[in-house]
Amino acid sequence: MKRILALLLLCIIFAPAALAEDGNKADKAESHAPLNQRPKVGLVLSGGGAKGLSHIGALKVIEEIGIPIDFVVGTSIGSIVGGIYALGYSADELDSLVRAQDWNLLMKDQVARRDVSYLNKKESDQFIVTIPFMNRKNLTEETEAGAGGSGGLLRNMPSALVAGQNLSQLFTKLSVGYQDDIDFNTLPIPFACVAVDLNTKEEVVFHRGDIVTAIRSSMSIPGYFSPVPYGDKFLVDGGMLNNLPVDVVKQMGADYVITIDLHHFKKQKPDSKQTIPEMIASMLSIMNGEKYHSGREASDIIIEPNTSAYGVLSFDDKSVDALVDSGFVAAQRVLPQLRSLAEHLKTYPADNTPRPPHAIDLGRDSVRISQMEIQGADARDMNWLLSQTEIGPGELVSGNDMDHAMSIFYNTRAFNKISYSIAGKEGDYRLKIHFSPQRLHQAGVGFRFDSEEMAAILLGISLNKHKLFGSKLDLTGKLSAQPYVALNYGYTFHDLSQFNIGVKQQHIQVADINQGEVLRNMRYNIFSALSYYQFTGWKSAEVKVGGQFDYFNELIDSGTPIPQHDWKVFFDWDIDNMDDSYFPSGGLQMNIGGAVHFAYKPFYEARFNLKSVIPFSDRVTLMPQLYNRWLFYNPEHMYHFYCANRVGGYMAGRYYDWQVPFVGMNNTHTTLDKFDIARLDVRINLFGQHYLTLMGNYMFEWNMSKWKITDHYHHYGFAAGYAINTIVGPIQLIGHWSNINRSFGVYFSLGYNF
Repeated sequence: MKRILALLLLCIIFAPAALAEDGNKADKAESHAPLNQRPKVGLVLSGGGAKGLSHIGALKVIEEIGIPIDFVVGTSIGSIVGGIYALGYSADELDSLVRAQDWNLLMKDQVARRDVSYLNKKESDQFIVTIPFMNRKNLTEETEAGAGGSGGLLRNMPSALVAGQNLSQLFTKLSVGYQDDIDFNTLPIPFACVAVDLNTKEEVVFHRGDIVTAIRSSMSIPGYFSPVPYGDKFLVDGGMLNNLPVDVVKQMGADYVITIDLHHFKKQKPDSKQTIPEMIASMLSIMNGEKYHSGREASDIIIEPNTSAYGVLSFDDKSVDALVDSGFVAAQRVLPQLRSLAEHLKTYPADNTPRPPHAIDLGRDSVRISQMEIQGADARDMNWLLSQTEIGPGELVSGNDMDHAMSIFYNTRAFNKISYSIAGKEGDYRLKIHFSPQRLHQAGVGFRFDSEEMAAILLGISLNKHKLFGSKLDLTGKLSAQPYVALNYGYTFHDLSQFNIGVKQQHIQVADINQGEVLRNMRYNIFSALSYYQFTGWKSAEVKVGGQFDYFNELIDSGTPIPQHDWKVFFDWDIDNMDDSYFPSGGLQMNIGGAVHFAYKPFYEARFNLKSVIPFSDRVTLMPQLYNRWLFYNPEHMYHFYCANRVGGYMAGRYYDWQVPFVGMNNTHTTLDKFDIARLDVRINLFGQHYLTLMGNYMFEWNMSKWKITDHYHHYGFAAGYAINTIVGPIQLIGHWSNINRSFGVYFSLGYNF
């Protein structure tokens, strides 16, 4: 009897252990759940750049089946999708959000070009690289801390390609109601994300704090996104140590774990090429291999989207569609397991505890601000900046209002980073804006290679460039077959108007062509001094009024230099609201100008240039253009040949400031006193950043005396060009013909125009 009782006792003790040992992972998980309480389900989303959009497709299936998610943990893009999902957004809402974004803009720090101040458009269109810097004497405490202990220009180089300004603003707009310092367990779904501290080389798990900072830290791919300072930590992408943080969700209390793994299908071919971000992502996956494999083993259901055909920056519309679909398809492959889990969870009493409310999306709703707090900006500057916006205590603020305000702030170029948060609840929303001052000065480099000037390098250095107001000094030089050096002093007033004084020394050498013959080989050495008042209080326009003196040596056909001079009073009104400088899809550029010249006897000029961009279809864009310049003078008096009308080439102002492009020829053609050009370009987006453009223009040049046309000529030209938009500027190859040069020609260029 004692033996029987002992045997029964041993069975009672060891039977559960034996059953657990022989059971599957689901049985193990259930044993941890309290009796009569539904087991908790954790969702783990791995990193992988754009590939993470497949998480959304998988979430759609999970929602359709009805599996409740109790915890969400993510790394990198997984923290973005997971964090927004944890804020209460459904999979369908996530789908709509990602499709509504301009990812090309989000993955950069640029403000949409239409929101860039006119003063900054020209600079952005010329320099490939700009490096802010500051002498040691003027370093603020904040800048000193960011720059480290040693000086030098290299210390001012950015730590990555992108600071993440635009992505941070998106997260902020989507998370109103859950900002500032909060416990992530108070979100509609408890959330955590993983980052890595560069100082200690240790994993950092966010369970509380500012959710925007947490997500932004977790997705900081080293080299692409800047690290995030956080107390005494310097945080980067969590994928460096834990790209599949199943251990984190287990610690949070998950009994079942559903993992979406983006890297299972990744197999690198020997001859395949990787971009820098993709190579970094591959290195990260190697660095956290052990945790990755243990995470897969600890998962109950693994969803494995096949994203091998896409890169970490595949954010184009076609790729977004395919990636979301890949997640949906991958979840369908494990549908039996998902349904089995859903049915099993239904056997437990329903949890009717209400979840916290959905976060407010400022893209759809507005909130009334009760208080404002500004940090990091001078009080006088801040008052002016706020006066340009419609935000303030008592105001109803939407996402568009905040985007508009942030564009204004960011466009001043006075701040390195601007962030905001809207904390609190209904009736008491507190807006906090934090400004990080930009280094005062700036150096810039531009490069172009083309078949006209061969190599050209643009160098610029600007002192006090990033001061809002006051004195600024710019020195710019161009090294090429047409070199110049220019020095400009400007004083910016609080209405953003600017008074300028400048000098410029340049050399021009160009052939003047007519009817296929070289009429003159023109060379000029020119010294210019000018002073003007500039009204630039608008995003898309500026007005200049001033005077200019030109002293030049004219060398025609290698003859004896002829010293001459010209001075003028001028007016210019420029408008530019195109959404891109080189491959726009909408907007226009316009110049209306005139001048009174005092060379020999007074003569007058009037100009009107217009370029409009009209979308015809998804891939076809029409660009009608008009150009003219009319000179008026007394026939008994002569004006300088230097001031004559010049047309030609594909770059406005290449040789002369007033030169306008004419399709079908390189070099220049000197017209009669007046000309009018009508032009139409048809640009076709072949695929990606590849374009085919068909161009044609017609010119009527003419003289007039006593209100009658005395002489006139008709000219026309045609061209076809292939172009690729790259990070170092457009690559263009154009074949052309016109009846001015009467021959076929080719133009090739790489880089921005300057």
